[in-house]
Amino acid sequence: MIMKKLKQRYSQKDGSMYGERNIQESLAMLYHENSKFTDYTIREQGGKIAAFNNPYVAERSAQPFKCYPNHEIIDLNDYVKLKNNSNLFQVLNRRRSNRNFDENYKISLFEISNLLYQSYGVTKKAKISESDVEGHIGFRNVPSGGGLYPLEVYIVLFNSHIENGLYHYRPDINALELLKIGDFSEDLNKIIQAEPYVNMKSGSCIILTTGIIERLIIKYGDRGYRFLMQEVGFVAQTISLLAEALHLGSCMLGGYHDDKVNEFLEIDGVFETINNIIVIGKRNENLNREYE
Repeated sequence: MIMKKLKQRYSQKDGSMYGERNIQESLAMLYHENSKFTDYTIREQGGKIAAFNNPYVAERSAQPFKCYPNHEIIDLNDYVKLKNNSNLFQVLNRRRSNRNFDENYKISLFEISNLLYQSYGVTKKAKISESDVEGHIGFRNVPSGGGLYPLEVYIVLFNSHIENGLYHYRPDINALELLKIGDFSEDLNKIIQAEPYVNMKSGSCIILTTGIIERLIIKYGDRGYRFLMQEVGFVAQTISLLAEALHLGSCMLGGYHDDKVNEFLEIDGVFETINNIIVIGKRNENLNREYE
C-alpha cells in the first residue's frame, strides 16, 4: 500500500492527539500495511513455507546457532541443575522495572545461567522427521515462528564472579563465549541513553538481544520481521520474570544508538542488528520504592 492511500484511510480519524499527523511519512505504518496477509500473498508465501517440509531444508534451518571458534568457553550446565522454587503468579505480581541497583552486588554464574538458559537456551531436542541425519531441532522456552529462532543473545558483565567483559551465549551447548575482556560500563553509557532515569552502571550486567532477520525471511518473507519482533518481546519478558524469580531487578533500555551498539558487538548491523537491551542487577530497595 502506498503512503497516499494510507494517509486517506487515517485522515477521517484525525483528532487533537491522534490521526493523520502521527502517520505522515511513517515507515512503521507503511511496513505494517504492506506486510499484511491477503488471499494472494498467503498463497504466494505458501510455496516458500511448503519448502520447509523438505528434510534437507529442515535440517539446515534447524541449526540457528552462531558460534565464535577459538574463543574461551564457560560452561553453564552445572548451574542449571540447581532448582528455584519461585511461584509463577507471585513472580508476575512482583515484576516491576527497577531503575537503581546495588553497585556492589556480584551476579553469580547460577543467576547468569538461569537467566540465559531458561529464556533462550535449548531445553528440549527432537529428531528431524523423515530425515536420516543425526541432526535435531532444538526447542526453547519461548515460541518462535517456524521454530527458526532468529535471535542471538550477548551479555556484558560489569560485576560478576568471572571476568568482566562481553560474552556471546551459545544456546546449543548452554555456554558463554568470551569475546573481549574489560570494564565497558563507561563506553556503553555513552551509546545507551539510560541516565538519569535508569542507573545502568549500578547494575551487574546488561543482556543484549540481536536479530538475524534472514533466518525468518527465507521462509516468511517480509512478514517474518513481525515474528522477529514478537520473539524479542517474548524473550525480554521471560528474562524480566526470571530476574524477579532470582530476586534480582531488571529494566528494559530503549534509548540506544543502534549502529554504535552494533559496532560494540562487532556485528554488521544489517544481517544482524540490535533489537533489545536489558539491565540486570540486585534491587536497591531504598531507591526503588517510589516506583512500586
